[in-house]
Amino acid sequence: PMATMFWMTLLVGGSFAALPPATTIVDLRGASLPSSLAALACSGLYNRNPTSHGAVYTLMGDEDVGWLADIFNVTNPPAITPEAFVVRCLHDGVARGRIRYNFTSQKEIVPNIVTLAGVLDSVPLEDGASAAANATMTLDALEVLNGFSSLQATEWVYDRHVNATSTISMMNPGLDFSKSQLHPPLTGNPPIGLADFIVKERIMNFFLANGCVPLTAENRLLQRMLVSNPWPRPITVYGYNNAHPVFGGDLFEAETGCTKQHNMGQVATDGVNNLAFWSRLPPISTPLRQNPPSSVRPFNKSRTYISLVVGDGDNVAFVKGSRKSWIKDRVSRCRSQPSSCFALDWSLSPHLLHLAPEWAQWYYRQSYSTSNDFFVLPPSGHTYSYPSEMSEENQKKFVELTERDCRIMSSSGTVAWEAAGSWGPAIQKYFPKYAANGVVRSLFAVNVPYDIPILEFGLDPKKNHFKLLGPGPTPAVLFRPREWRGEGAHCAGKVPLGKPACLTAADMAKEINTYTQGTSVHIYLTSDGGASLDTLYQLVPLLDEHVEVVDHGTLARMAVESVTNGS
Repeated sequence: PMATMFWMTLLVGGSFAALPPATTIVDLRGASLPSSLAALACSGLYNRNPTSHGAVYTLMGDEDVGWLADIFNVTNPPAITPEAFVVRCLHDGVARGRIRYNFTSQKEIVPNIVTLAGVLDSVPLEDGASAAANATMTLDALEVLNGFSSLQATEWVYDRHVNATSTISMMNPGLDFSKSQLHPPLTGNPPIGLADFIVKERIMNFFLANGCVPLTAENRLLQRMLVSNPWPRPITVYGYNNAHPVFGGDLFEAETGCTKQHNMGQVATDGVNNLAFWSRLPPISTPLRQNPPSSVRPFNKSRTYISLVVGDGDNVAFVKGSRKSWIKDRVSRCRSQPSSCFALDWSLSPHLLHLAPEWAQWYYRQSYSTSNDFFVLPPSGHTYSYPSEMSEENQKKFVELTERDCRIMSSSGTVAWEAAGSWGPAIQKYFPKYAANGVVRSLFAVNVPYDIPILEFGLDPKKNHFKLLGPGPTPAVLFRPREWRGEGAHCAGKVPLGKPACLTAADMAKEINTYTQGTSVHIYLTSDGGASLDTLYQLVPLLDEHVEVVDHGTLARMAVESVTNGS
């Protein structure tokens, strides 16, 4: 009840929440990576119980400053150095002690060191750090894990601490896969921002370069880890797996096809700091208010209905940064030119409900400013995964989780990614499951890789724009993939069949205008090829009068009514 009252007050009341009392701001801008990692670990420990010693917020970039202003109306807050903060962390007893290690010589296993910080309630500190002198040593990793590879360190941590962990995350320590797919050199640095959340939640963090490659030692270990553990199924994977990039994407980023268990799904949070702070509040459980439908008119067979879906909302780093800028731009455009404020759907990670409830509320408040912005779940519902590959038990649970997310977000749509070759089983067995409860009605298909056609929809892109799946009065509507990544040759790059996803606005409008009237379609816009909000604003004025831009719920209704009316 208290959580419900808090969220209702924030939604209905003023625009700003109150910054928690006794919040410590730590400025990591310009700090060394070892100093920053120590401070992030302490931030995770403090934010486990912010009522005891206060909450902690770190500044790593302009986005951190911006969210303080947008949520709390706080600008130029007083901040302390990471060194002073870590000394206080140990003095307050928030941390039990120190993990001795060396960032440079043990960079490959820094992800594992972060896991140990969480399960041992400790701070990773190098020799010579100001806070190290009088700190109790909880683990001498420099001695115990000396010379360990990521494979050896991951196995060591798993064998000793798996039962103390809550789920898993992946953090590339700096391997460069552009130089070699199987033996990438360690030339970069780990994106350590997520360390605060990993420590707070005691997450099993690691990176196995060939963990998803069959017949490797890394894959054998990962298989073992996924069989015996305390983690809820399907397993949520934080961070990001950017191993083995191909054709502009990362082969195993969704994780589901990584092992024979097919029981993992990605929550892309690579390098995102302050999730320990933003997740300090109880998750949102009372449904958020979505704007009313963009249209209540009945189906008209002389019209073409289209939904425009802003993609990449599964990536929490995008939600923190670029998509925040986009929706601010959108609100500004709608205020200055209300007549051009077309219906627009935004994919938005349902994990904001617990990772950053205040962000979720902020995004919804922006939509109320326009009355014509809406939210759908991103790929592929609850997590970025390929659900059709999961076991029946995990698939059923995935559907339940996706429907729960939709109920709380008051949405009836989700982007649906599946791997090429799996669409037949997905259409026959997986997607129809959503018809039973009628919670998820719009499924916006995207193939992986995106440039390969889905044969189940046929080869003519101007036909078979959707399928009604499942029995009963509330079938799920699976819409044919139509991804738009940007414009021109720079967008398509070297992707063999990438040109259709890289049309100019004029050519895309020409394609849409010639669709058979009476049909319902969607465009999934991703910025991978340079597309932006401008891309949509260039498109919409070029659409013929018979083309109506609608929200995802209206689109599903029109698709069903077109079949019912025999269009």
